[in-house]
Amino acid sequence: MSNKKKQWSLSIGTYPGLLVGMRSYEEETQTTHVIYLPLIDIALEIYK
Repeated sequence: MSNKKKQWSLSIGTYPGLLVGMRSYEEETQTTHVIYLPLIDIALEIYK
């Protein structure tokens, strides 16, 4: 079993528009889960 700790970050941003939903983005070094609310987004980044 690996003793490596997984890192994560939580961020809040803005975007132009009205959208409600959730999306995940898979990348080589991280996975980002984003919740879109009207005018703001909340992103949870989990590093691999």
